Amino acid sequence: MWISRVELVNFKSYQHQVFEFPAPNKSKNIILIGGMNGYGKTSILEALYLGLFGKDAVPHLSRAGLKNIGYRPFLENALHGNALKNNRDMMSVAVQINTGDYEGFIITRKWYFNKIGHYVEEDALIYTIEMGVHKKPIPNERANEILEQYFIPAHLAPFFFFDGEEVKSLASQNRVEQIKMGMEGLLGVVILRELKKRLQQFQIHKRQGVANIDVERHRSLFDELMMKEGDLEKLIDKKINCEKEIESLQIQQNELTNRILSFGGGGGDIASLRDIIIQQRDTRQELDGCQEKLDQILSEKLPFHLISSDLLSIFREQLSREINKLKWDTECSSLKPKKDILLNNFWDMKDPVVTPDLSPEQKKQVTERLENAWARLFYPPPIDCAETITHSYLSESGHAKVFELINATMVGADEIRNLLREKSRLSLLLKDLISKQARIEGIDRDGTLTNLTAAMTGISAQLEQKQRELGGIEREATALDQIVKDLRATYEREHEKFIFANPVNSLIGKAERVQKLIQALVPRLYALKTKHLAEAISRIFKYLAHKTHIDSIEINEDGSSRLLSASGSEIKFDKSAGEDQLFATSLIAALAQVSGIKAPLVVDTPLGRLDSRHRNNVLDFWVSDKNRQVILLSQDEEINNTLYKKIKRHVLKTYILSHHELSDGVGKTVATENSYFES
Repeated sequence: MWISRVELVNFKSYQHQVFEFPAPNKSKNIILIGGMNGYGKTSILEALYLGLFGKDAVPHLSRAGLKNIGYRPFLENALHGNALKNNRDMMSVAVQINTGDYEGFIITRKWYFNKIGHYVEEDALIYTIEMGVHKKPIPNERANEILEQYFIPAHLAPFFFFDGEEVKSLASQNRVEQIKMGMEGLLGVVILRELKKRLQQFQIHKRQGVANIDVERHRSLFDELMMKEGDLEKLIDKKINCEKEIESLQIQQNELTNRILSFGGGGGDIASLRDIIIQQRDTRQELDGCQEKLDQILSEKLPFHLISSDLLSIFREQLSREINKLKWDTECSSLKPKKDILLNNFWDMKDPVVTPDLSPEQKKQVTERLENAWARLFYPPPIDCAETITHSYLSESGHAKVFELINATMVGADEIRNLLREKSRLSLLLKDLISKQARIEGIDRDGTLTNLTAAMTGISAQLEQKQRELGGIEREATALDQIVKDLRATYEREHEKFIFANPVNSLIGKAERVQKLIQALVPRLYALKTKHLAEAISRIFKYLAHKTHIDSIEINEDGSSRLLSASGSEIKFDKSAGEDQLFATSLIAALAQVSGIKAPLVVDTPLGRLDSRHRNNVLDFWVSDKNRQVILLSQDEEINNTLYKKIKRHVLKTYILSHHELSDGVGKTVATENSYFES
């Protein structure tokens, strides 16, 4: 595809100017437009944005290095200074995009102003071209659809139309942000964020005047869930604080142990005392673990063994049937609202034709038969369902939890006896270790060791108390966590009913779920393109910069970048203004390549302040893709006559811009084709 024609009327310094560009071919792809600063080069770039995308272009102008002063101020400043004096109250830009020799489309956008130059209204005409013939105008609202289908959407335009000098400045200020903005445009994050914003506006609008259906029950469950979740958070904080206190006590215990050993307590028994203290700590931990297992059996499993096996079997069978019944009820509830849809669709269908037509009485009988057949889908329920829900105090997940718990409650006598024997063994071992410690410490002569030992005993007691406290908190948190899960499941079921009962709430709920999906999706999108983008920018940067010691550029999902050597180590050096421009050019060219779109490139100030070697590299890069149209807007110190002669064999067409003063502060730009700066 290529831009084949641009017509400007009363746009900035152009009173009326037409640019016509031939199609790129295998040897030529460059359009070269030369002009001194202030002669209207950037105006061509701005005209493409405004003519193609209108107001949708405004959010993306800054990324292209163009000034963004707002849509209305831009238009009012863009109207040619003499237009109103000559009774011309209209400014227009027409852009023709060709997708083939005889196919494409034309967008003509016109802006109207009042007598004092204030913007009044806008009109856009869109024509498709098929076999060289202009078809009927397409509605304005389809402009974005046409651009996205045959050209590029507005949020991707800065990868193809940009000011090289200004984009370099942006890159030097915040390279991370530049990369992130590019990736977001490439991945369509801009569109997702706009969708999220509109969904939020939709929810606010729809919630106004919504009828309250079962609000008290819904609100009560929500408040209870919030309260329990708050209690659980407090318990978790309490657990964290308790763990910190235990860690602090253990540090104090270790310090006291080291001080006791430093006093040489027991003569040749220093190592023995240290080992005994460590063994005591390990034995206490094992003893606590053994007791915890016994407590678990006592609280969770043993009570079920006090129930007769017949009663337990009946209870298990009832739970199983109730679980089946709840599942059946849920399935029925989801299908019942669709009965009316089925009946309406049945009577609305015209094929196959029923001949002769049914009488009203026959229609009534058929309807009754359909309703009876529908009812048999739900009643009677399967034989493995309970007739009534005896344990209604349990949620559906609660039924399943209790059923699993019953199946996991079998415990043998050997398991309990083994735990009791292990507890007895550990208790005797701990008593023996305490006795040994007392015998070793009996050599204390001046009381210092006694004081340290007393402090050790106190710390150990505190440590044991805190460990017991932590165990209690953990058990309480586990129980409360299960309550929160059950309550949340109940609330979600009620919330679904609430949403289903109210069509408006249903729409709000769907909008809310889509927002949550977008929130979760956006961070994951970056990983999809970072590798391809890094490979493309590495290849282009090395081509342009000729830095032989740089092997690749690494792009991370957060937008940060690193220059790497062949060994994978990071290369750091002070970047010049030229290198910043090369990086920015490489980034934008890489984004354009990775997008897969073969749209034209339009670059204002393409070479900036690059030295002669890098200018040659950049020009070689622009002419390397023969199938892509490249429009370069250059001043005389960039692509001068010497450089022009070097690339002339790749140039399709040239224009030179000249500027003429019409009155004070008002000028007129004229473009002369097939001309360029003379040597």
